[in-house]
Amino acid sequence: MKKLALTNPSLKLFLLLALLIPFLAGCGGAQKVEARVDVNDLLKKGIRPNEMGMVMLLEYHRITQTEGSFQRSVENFKRDLETLYSKGYRLVSFSDMLSGHISVPAGTTPVVLTFDDSSLSQFKYNKQGTQLVIDPNSALGLMDAFHKKHPDFGYTALFNYLPELFDQPDYVTQKVSYLYKNGFQLGDHTTSHASLAKLSDEDVQKEIVGPLNDMKKINPKVGVDVLCLPFGIEPKNQELMYSGSYGGTTYKMNWSLLVGSNPMYMQYHYKNPGKLLPRIQAMDYNAKNGVGADGSYYWLDYFDRHPEVRYISDGDPNTICAPAYMESRLLQDRLPKNATFVGY
Repeated sequence: MKKLALTNPSLKLFLLLALLIPFLAGCGGAQKVEARVDVNDLLKKGIRPNEMGMVMLLEYHRITQTEGSFQRSVENFKRDLETLYSKGYRLVSFSDMLSGHISVPAGTTPVVLTFDDSSLSQFKYNKQGTQLVIDPNSALGLMDAFHKKHPDFGYTALFNYLPELFDQPDYVTQKVSYLYKNGFQLGDHTTSHASLAKLSDEDVQKEIVGPLNDMKKINPKVGVDVLCLPFGIEPKNQELMYSGSYGGTTYKMNWSLLVGSNPMYMQYHYKNPGKLLPRIQAMDYNAKNGVGADGSYYWLDYFDRHPEVRYISDGDPNTICAPAYMESRLLQDRLPKNATFVGY
């Protein structure tokens, strides 16, 4: 056979392009991301992923020995954690939930815990000799113990703080450092917990700026981009929930939290709530008299009865997997970075 001489410039160019085309096809523009999830294997296991389903932001306040208005008993909080775990819910950070980058096992559902008012009952240090130990009956202590028993449950939450910051001034730096290093997040709950609707624009901005200035002094590494609205009430000028300035400090919030009563769709779903997010109060539900009909146990029961609307993970954070007909509900420009839709 006669050997091919590579002396012709046109032939050289043709061969070079032939070699480069496979690489150029994957560079720039809209490239196809290969899904790692094996949907058929999940279906054989009885798992029907639905990452177009609804999720919950749960809302807590004080954790005390007795149950009451805006307070959850220690025993009920323990039961909440057990119930969530047994029903297949797994904790994720607030930022991961809102970015849509969810990394939980296939067949489970992400959930976010939020705590308002930064009370001592949420995070208390006890001194043992020269060591600071988290009080086992505080919310954080109970979560830590549960996580050690069930490492796959997760250990994270969003704490929406007031200037008191857990009511132990001598330990505030250590507490903020612990939360920051362990992947917890902090949200601005204003300076005096005032109803923002009753304030002037100037005073609304003053209320929001106060906690931000406090955090800069305590730990400037902590980023705060969440405003937790006192009583869930918006200011008259709603734009001030997201940006403004006072006394030389400028702020920008990506999210505002309501004292809501329903679950929500992910940000890439066309029915997403935007930047104003509903939450669900942690409380029991009595089907006979309707008490707690907008609380956590009502919605847990609702998802048990309507699993088709509950977010179910496929186990792959780089895919959004759901029944194929749901692709029409997807906002392509809101998809997480490098994620692709997989329908079945």
